[in-house]
Parts: sequence; structure tokens; C-alpha cells
Amino acid sequence: MELLIGIISVIVIIYAIWQRQELKKFQVTHYEMHSPKISHTLKMAVISDLHSFSYGKDNVRLLQAVRDADADMILIPGDLIVTAVTEKYEISLAFVRNLCALGIPVIFTNGNHETRAVLPDADCTDEYLKYRHSLEQAGVIMLNQESIKLDINGTTVCVSGLELPLSSYEKWKKPYLEEGYLTAQLGNASKEHLQVLLAHHPAFAKQYAQWGADVTVCGHNHGGLICIPGIGSIISPQFMLFPKYDAGEFTIDGRKVYISRGLGTHTIHIRIFNRAQLPVITVKPERVKQGLSE
Repeated sequence: MELLIGIISVIVIIYAIWQRQELKKFQVTHYEMHSPKISHTLKMAVISDLHSFSYGKDNVRLLQAVRDADADMILIPGDLIVTAVTEKYEISLAFVRNLCALGIPVIFTNGNHETRAVLPDADCTDEYLKYRHSLEQAGVIMLNQESIKLDINGTTVCVSGLELPLSSYEKWKKPYLEEGYLTAQLGNASKEHLQVLLAHHPAFAKQYAQWGADVTVCGHNHGGLICIPGIGSIISPQFMLFPKYDAGEFTIDGRKVYISRGLGTHTIHIRIFNRAQLPVITVKPERVKQGLSE
């Protein structure tokens, strides 16, 4: 019995050390796609689910990785913070200020943690509103049920940010979004220009593609926290088993949905075979002739 206890104790200690080190790491994942809607290559870095994590002092390692990506724009599909942990708001704020200082568009839409911060019964609303104001002052383009057209490398890009209802995040329930929600909130997707969509919850990937988003970036699932190699994530934040849209690149009706494993964690601080991630998406021009891609 003592031997068994000793073995278990060693395993627990090794696991704790491994997880402590694993949570300090992230990987850069490069994706590539083509679109006939652009004339010049466009590169996007995705910062999702930071949850006030820090990779080195002042997030120096993560900031350098973004610099090295040489992106044309930075997309943040929500959850920079943990709602109630107001004392750490400054970590994500300082990081985003440094992102804005890079001189490229930094575009943000709310995740469930930002949406929850302004509920009538939230204790952190005043702190959050100050934080949000500081993001805007730093130069962040905040898109919640809004769209904007940007000129990037001589190409017009339409970027939309979709804030989802908190009911779509309820635990123990299959995520639900009413039909027509995207059109009601955002109007029609751009048919002329590359349509980029920021939407925190990946469960509605099919609806994003059907709406007309050429490129959608999501987060929220944290890659499922625990992954089984060759199978995928085990459980979603809703406690739904083996979520279909967990992490990675998905093609739906010819359109792309990219789901980040996120950069931070909250509440349950584990990542097993599921390293934190900085996705970098490169969109290259594709000419279309007589209805066929060349």
C-alpha cells in the first residue's frame, strides 16, 4: 500500500510540474486560404481567450510572436478578461495597448466574459466600463453587432463583429442561436469584398458560413482543455461531450472557420495535449475565370 501511495504521489507531482510548465507555453499555427475577393495577400493574427494570461513580463513573448507574424490586422474574438477578476484587467489592457502601437488595425468583439460584465447584477460593471473605455482610447476597433470596411494593402475588407446572447453559452444545454440572428444583427454579408467575421462561440460555425462570412474566427472552447490525439477535445465549456467545432480549420460551404484553442484558461487551469495557440491566417488572392478557380 505504501508503495502504491508513493507511486501515485510521484505521478501527481510530475503531472503538476508538467501542467505548470505547459501553461506557460503557446504555439503559433499558420493557416492558408485563397479568395477571389482580394488582390493582395492579407495576413491576420488571432488573439482569443487571453483571460488576462501573461507570457513573460508584460506579455513580451506573445507580443514578439505577433510581431514576427508580420500580420496586417489583429482579430480578437472575445474573452480578453475573466469577468470578476478585475485586478487583472490591466494585464490584457497593457498587452492590447502594445498591439495597437504596432500600427495595424486591432479589431475586437465581445466574448461571454465581456458580455457578462455589464449585466444588471454584475459587481464589476464600473471597472469594466473604465477598462472598455481605455481599450477604445488605445485605438481598438470595437465591433459588437457592427461592421466596418478597411483598406488593407489596397484591398477593401469588410469586418463584422457578432456579440452572441448569453443564453447561447448556458451550461449543460446544447448551444442554440435563433435562425436569422446574424442577418438581424449585422444585415447582409458583403458579396463584393472579403467578409471577415469575429464571433466568440464556435458552435454556430455553420450559421456563420451560411450567412456569408468568407473567414470566421472564433474561440471559447479552449480546444476542449483535454484532447485525445486523433480524436479531438473531450468536453466543451457547456459540458457537452466531444464538441464538433473544437479547434482548428473547418471548411463549410466553401467558406473557412478558424477556431483558436485560446491563449489563457480560467477556473480549471489545465491543458492536456492542447497547447495554447496563436493562429495566423494568410489569405491569398485567387483569380476566377469562367466560373473555375485557376
